[in-house]
Amino acid sequence: MSHAIRLVLAAGLALGLAACQKAEEAKPAEQPAAAPAPVLTTPTDGNPEAWKAFLAQELRPHVDRRYRRPFVYFIPDVVADAPDAAEQQRQYDSQLENIQNTIGRGVQAGSMLAFGGPNSTKVGDVIVESFALAGPKSLKGVRVVVIAKPEERARIEAAVLPTEPDFIWVDIK
Repeated sequence: MSHAIRLVLAAGLALGLAACQKAEEAKPAEQPAAAPAPVLTTPTDGNPEAWKAFLAQELRPHVDRRYRRPFVYFIPDVVADAPDAAEQQRQYDSQLENIQNTIGRGVQAGSMLAFGGPNSTKVGDVIVESFALAGPKSLKGVRVVVIAKPEERARIEAAVLPTEPDFIWVDIK
């Protein structure tokens, strides 16, 4: 082997070792393990923030590399005799329209649609009305997660399953 080739090989080996040493120096110090997040139970009232946190927790196990784009729809309750009943109805109507527009125009494969809220009947109403706008097999490659009471499952499945998504049901008490 010629002297020039040995010098090139030695220089390459030295650069490789230097790069490994730099990589070792760049490693961050090990962090102590974070405390596990508390497990949330089903909220007993219509507090939107508590419900959104609960829905996020229940949805987490169903997000994976295949379904990376979650769209979480919180369906607010409407209590007719509440002081803010008109605002509740406005929010409900707005969310219904938003979901109908999404389902009506189509959803890209790899997306996830998740639905839940304090009143499972209202969640079912929104899903049934919105999925009536979808064509058969139109949600192939989309994951649909519904977080609701088991009493609503049959009518929600009847509305959703003809669109052929990857369907996941999460029971709440």
